[in-house]
Amino acid sequence: MTNSLHHAVTVDYYQTTAGRSHTATRDYYETCANGLLRWLRDWLPADKNARCLDLACGCGEMQYLLEREGYSNTTGVDLCQEELQQAGRFVKGELVNDDILTFLQARPSSSVDFISALNILEHLPKDQLQEVLKEAQRVLHPGGTLVAIVPNAVSPFGSLTRHWDITHEWAFTTNNFRQLAALAEFDQDVQFREARPVAHGIISLIRSILWQFLRLGIALRFLIEVGTVKDGIYTMDMLVRLRAQGDERVSSMKSQ
Repeated sequence: MTNSLHHAVTVDYYQTTAGRSHTATRDYYETCANGLLRWLRDWLPADKNARCLDLACGCGEMQYLLEREGYSNTTGVDLCQEELQQAGRFVKGELVNDDILTFLQARPSSSVDFISALNILEHLPKDQLQEVLKEAQRVLHPGGTLVAIVPNAVSPFGSLTRHWDITHEWAFTTNNFRQLAALAEFDQDVQFREARPVAHGIISLIRSILWQFLRLGIALRFLIEVGTVKDGIYTMDMLVRLRAQGDERVSSMKSQ
């Protein structure tokens, strides 16, 4: 419903939430881009002409990264007009003020090569989430990928991320994301990785080393209690990559 708390917070997300951490400076966007690149570098498309779509793009941090790395065809969509205005100061690609499901439903099939959905899927009710993923799979070209960052319910600290925002509906596990991928007809090979500290200086190196010790303790806890490490993804947020079924090369050959 348009008069719901969820809708009110989302439409004015810059005022209610994002504006407290966002800074309209080049340094801010560079810092965000560098952090995202350390996590996502090998998950970005190999082709710089890939059609890239950022769902719930916010102030354009992911789109900024893509453009900085040489991607020439980017689109961001978000429900908050003020966030899009901020994004427009730093990104050159298309920015669309729309609900992400409505936007996806209007897109032609196989019209996108890469979709990013960072910190958005947890905001969606389960039925709507399923529809968003189904539509994302439809609009992706065969072999195209969707990359997401979501709260990790398996993490001992996952409750913090789950309840950090009043519009968060739930958190994820590797198991329920595989269920979602199957329901949306993505490839069964769902990839996960930790949103962990990555060494790029002295302090981050220390954090990275300490995290490895900490995660060993978490793994040991799971081994003692249930006899398995539960896929070994323990950070508060986790990174997920889904692939649209089909081989892009085969699809291209068949269409000739």
